[in-house]
Amino acid sequence: MRKKLLFFFFFLLNLFHAPANPVEYGIFDIQYFNRREYHGATQNWNIAQASNGLLYFANNDGILEYDGTHWRMFPGHPNLTNNLPRSVFVDDEKVYIGATDEFGAYEKDSTGNFHYQSLTDRFNVPDMGDFWNIFKKDDQLIFQSHNGLCIYTPEKSVDVIPAISRISEAFMVNGMILAHDDSEGLMELRNNTLFKIPGGETFVEKTVSSILALSNNRIVIGTMDNGLYLWDMNGIQKWNVPASNFLKEANIFCGTKAGEDFAFGTIQSGVVIVDSGGNIRMIATKDKGLNNNTVLDIFTDRQKNIWTALDNGIARINYNSAVSFIQGYFDIGTGYCMEKKGKNFYLGTNQALYTITSEKFRNPMKDRTDFHMVEASNGQVWSLFVDEVTDKLLIGHNLGIFHIKNEKAEPISPPSLNGAWTFRYLPGNKDMLIVGTYTGLVLLKRNKQNSWDYYRSIEGFWESSRFIEWGSDGTLWVAHGLKGLFRLSFNEDYSRVTKVETNDDFNGISNFQGFSLSRIDDQIVFTSPDGIYSLSDENSFVRSELEAYFRESGTFPVQLRQDRYHNIWFFVNNGVGVLRLQEDGTYKKIDNPLIPLKNKLVEGFESVFVLDEETAFFGIEDGFGQYSATNDVNYYQPFQAHIRGFRSQKKPDQLFFSSSDSHSQKYVPTFKFKENAFDITFSATWFGGGELEYSTILEGFEADWSAWSNIQNRQFTRLPEGEYTFKVKARNVHGVQTRPASFKFVVLPPWYRTAWAKTAYIVLAVMLLFTIMWITNRIVEKSRQREKLHQQQKYREREEQLKREALENEKEMIRLRNEKLRDDMKHKEKELANSTMHIIHKNEFLIKIKEELQKARKAGDKDVIEKKIASVVRQIDHDIDNEEHWEIFETHLEQVHEDFLKRLTEKHPNLTAREMRLTAYLRMNMTSKEIASLMNITARAVENNRYKLRKKLDLEQGDNLVDYIMKI
Repeated sequence: MRKKLLFFFFFLLNLFHAPANPVEYGIFDIQYFNRREYHGATQNWNIAQASNGLLYFANNDGILEYDGTHWRMFPGHPNLTNNLPRSVFVDDEKVYIGATDEFGAYEKDSTGNFHYQSLTDRFNVPDMGDFWNIFKKDDQLIFQSHNGLCIYTPEKSVDVIPAISRISEAFMVNGMILAHDDSEGLMELRNNTLFKIPGGETFVEKTVSSILALSNNRIVIGTMDNGLYLWDMNGIQKWNVPASNFLKEANIFCGTKAGEDFAFGTIQSGVVIVDSGGNIRMIATKDKGLNNNTVLDIFTDRQKNIWTALDNGIARINYNSAVSFIQGYFDIGTGYCMEKKGKNFYLGTNQALYTITSEKFRNPMKDRTDFHMVEASNGQVWSLFVDEVTDKLLIGHNLGIFHIKNEKAEPISPPSLNGAWTFRYLPGNKDMLIVGTYTGLVLLKRNKQNSWDYYRSIEGFWESSRFIEWGSDGTLWVAHGLKGLFRLSFNEDYSRVTKVETNDDFNGISNFQGFSLSRIDDQIVFTSPDGIYSLSDENSFVRSELEAYFRESGTFPVQLRQDRYHNIWFFVNNGVGVLRLQEDGTYKKIDNPLIPLKNKLVEGFESVFVLDEETAFFGIEDGFGQYSATNDVNYYQPFQAHIRGFRSQKKPDQLFFSSSDSHSQKYVPTFKFKENAFDITFSATWFGGGELEYSTILEGFEADWSAWSNIQNRQFTRLPEGEYTFKVKARNVHGVQTRPASFKFVVLPPWYRTAWAKTAYIVLAVMLLFTIMWITNRIVEKSRQREKLHQQQKYREREEQLKREALENEKEMIRLRNEKLRDDMKHKEKELANSTMHIIHKNEFLIKIKEELQKARKAGDKDVIEKKIASVVRQIDHDIDNEEHWEIFETHLEQVHEDFLKRLTEKHPNLTAREMRLTAYLRMNMTSKEIASLMNITARAVENNRYKLRKKLDLEQGDNLVDYIMKI
């Protein structure tokens, strides 16, 4: 009795002091893997995780390895042929497995590939059937089969502890190894012996399927058909908590801890998550994303994700998340708005308006039938509005404006009104509502029954008015995504718009597209892709202080919404976040917990409904997402990068592996130069939400890390010979980076650039040098001999040639001398003949003058004498200017100065014969007096003729006439 009272006391203490968990209205995101994705059999039995984050699954086809992106099946072994792996465990880079009558370990070789070593063969272990579980305690590994336990001391021995009857299951909890024997109940392994525990007989003829620690001295025991039990180290009692009866019907098959919660895998109902108070938090079944209700093993990884080995496939539940989803199975359509009125939630979707009671909405066992479509609400629901006065609900619908009456949607607006967006009270008047519609604005008026009636449409403005807010001056601001901003002024009864101000009337904004607006701290804030603005005066916009929270990212939100707690929710890059108000009046930007919602929101129609300070709902493409701020989520857990395949394209079957936890590389492969083309794939063991990015570098070839990218492979070709280290690091959406994973390799030079080749080149070069020198010497010697003979021959030929040339020259000289003698003789003969003729002519002339003088002497008449003398003078003058004398002179001049007169005539064709004569005399360097005598003129006349000649020759002042003539 005292034990029962003590148990009851501890039970109550647990209930009152159990940590409060947030209500999960939805189901955490589930990722399902079918056999076509992991390339194995449908059935999976056990899950384990290595220290580097890699996951291992005991699949009917073998051991599967998963790195977050790629699946790999371990190589087979004769002992494992047609032998189904039942269990897997990882310790110190060894992957231990249990199968039928077989257990052993996969060990890595120097390349990172695994090879199997059988321990049953090595230590001659007898056949013991299927090994279902593997544990490690201290330095020993325990392999459990139905027929007993095998305790393996590495590299030493295997001790066999036979079952008393049949060991159905074994567990490790709080450092204890517990085994369930069908006939003895629950037992503990101590010093290689099984001992009964107090109260262990409770489980005789029961199936114990899960044992989990509630605390250091309290343990929860799950059975397949009898629900939950609690062991406080003194005794075992039924754990009568809300989850026990459900789990009794669901048939627990396995279990694991997920933080402070319990995650049970069942035969009938998939995964059931129970908090430490025994309350069900979530149920994930085949219909709700698990794809199979039979869970054969359940495992929580280091990032608090829950993995399930299913009868058909593998699934991951993103339990390390603050976001859950009401989607898929519930089949309510795309979410656009949500409100809570009284005890009911209302969910507006593209299909209709749905309602569900708070009690059922909070119940993790709810199903799709708990969501009721509000009658006559079929179609697109855009918005919901709760009247502050009457708490009545209005609906902005594609077909107009509706209100809810007796859980039925009744129209308020006339049939001609299509599409209602937004509701706002008139300034200072909560009996009138202005509604933004597809085609302008309408008014609603409260009637005497406190219901709303359609009053009238507002004249003068017909644009779509989805975003509307009242300004402090009584004007209404309207934001249109394509047309920009409008500010509307009304008459007194708001029946007509009296003034419409548009983009051209405002200052401070250049691009008015994509605007929305909202009221924050009683001021209108305008948001667009270019920034966040507020009014500084009547028509001028300035940048809002809220921009400071978004400048670092460079992207501004498309919408802002302030809740009643003054937190500001923002939608940006198809994701969502919140600026949470701090005590000092500043905001703290929070977006990491909301990353699972990214790319699931309804783009352009983002919505948020804040239930309380800790819970918010968002419309998504297939329903609604729920954010719980109190979820204990660690977003900054470390994880690791992995090189999942390094191979040469010439040897595609030779793979190398590496991880960021590898301390040293045991083997550095070398590749021939002709194998110099590499494919590298990599990944990271981050199993949370959001995409991963990678940065890489090939040291020895690249100087800097590459830009971050989600690409998970690289290729390198035609690398120069040398040593290289490829490194990769990963970064998750929360900014956490891994340590780099690295892989070293060597590219050998081509055969013609190897050390042996270079040595051979040197030897060949030396030999070639000596050969060239010897050949050169031989060639030089032969050339010298040939040159000597050639010179001798050439000398003889030259000597003969000179002799011939001397003889010919001598003959030529004789000939030229003879010709000169003949020319001289002819010249002398001509000169003699000319002189003779000149003498004859002169003699004849003198005789004639003599005769004339004798005749004059005989004449006595003075006139006759004078005439005779004048006649003599004329004859003398005629003789002096005789052309024959000039021709003789010209002939002699040409002999002395060859072609002078010809060149003179060609150069100056306008010269007269007298001027030609003067030029010839100047050529002979005669004085003016000599020239005057020859030309029978005075010396002064010669000077005048020289002056005229200068002009005809176009000589400048200062040019020497004689020098010019001599040059001709």
